[in-house]
Amino acid sequence: MRHRRVAPAVLAILLLAGCQGGHDDDGDAAGDTAAPAVSAEASAQVLAAYVRHYNRAVTAGDAKEWREVGTDALGATAEATLRLGGGRPPRTGAISLRNPVMYVPRLRGLPRWFAVSALERRGGAERPIFAVFSQQSAKSAWRLSSRLYFHGPPPRIATDEQGYAVAVDPGTSTLATTPAALPAAHGAYLDRGDDDTIRPTDVARGWRTAEARQEKQLRDHDVVVTGRSSPTGYPVYALRTGDGGAIVSYSVRRTTTYTATGSGDVAVLPADVRTYLHGRTGHRVTAAWIWRAVTYLPVRGRATTLIEDFDLASAQAS
Repeated sequence: MRHRRVAPAVLAILLLAGCQGGHDDDGDAAGDTAAPAVSAEASAQVLAAYVRHYNRAVTAGDAKEWREVGTDALGATAEATLRLGGGRPPRTGAISLRNPVMYVPRLRGLPRWFAVSALERRGGAERPIFAVFSQQSAKSAWRLSSRLYFHGPPPRIATDEQGYAVAVDPGTSTLATTPAALPAAHGAYLDRGDDDTIRPTDVARGWRTAEARQEKQLRDHDVVVTGRSSPTGYPVYALRTGDGGAIVSYSVRRTTTYTATGSGDVAVLPADVRTYLHGRTGHRVTAAWIWRAVTYLPVRGRATTLIEDFDLASAQAS
């Protein structure tokens, strides 16, 4: 592992590049044509650019800079965040990143991506983050695909003898389930409480409890609530762990429809939905949230979600 000084926003880098290429028998990315997703110098530049765009957005209220920050699941909620903020990004204050640890795999083709754990400093407080950055095309900018805050040590991602992280094929059948199947399994828990495949965090458990309470309250106002969760279709990113399992980053879309019956009033909706609609109402309101999750997938047994969060992506009245 190599340490080096880089931009002020990035104080130190532990570069953990990926293994040798394509897909081998155990589902890792392998093959002679694979190459590191990003160089040490370029990875530092990606983090510095992220911090720069983010800080300009939140300190100057710059919507254009805010749109430059995210892609994939994060990009899908960018416009809703602006709408909820009256056209400007959240007023959260500038950040810096300390002691980032890069997990950079060798990959074939696009998208290119790498993960990072770091300490995010805002004001006088620090919080550890686990994030994924991706580049969708050879000419596009690197953007933040997922960022989640966690407690305790970062995920234990394996490296080979050269210090390279090991990318896992989302379709591999060598684990308890395929990484690509985790979004649907996560959605099954959100919809029905089905935890046969995946063990959720307190965030999802608390959400289900609050959702059931809210549905009852809305029924008392003659509003019927129906919901369904499904994979977003954004890429699933997976890295090998030391015990042969995988750390998997993915997203889920939760779509909920609120329908007024009789004298029902859809004005009694969740606060973020009401804010998004800016007072518009109708017989039916459909809203969508994007869940982002990082889950540990073992060789055998249930997967365990380590961190997860969700944000409103859209709402429409009809």
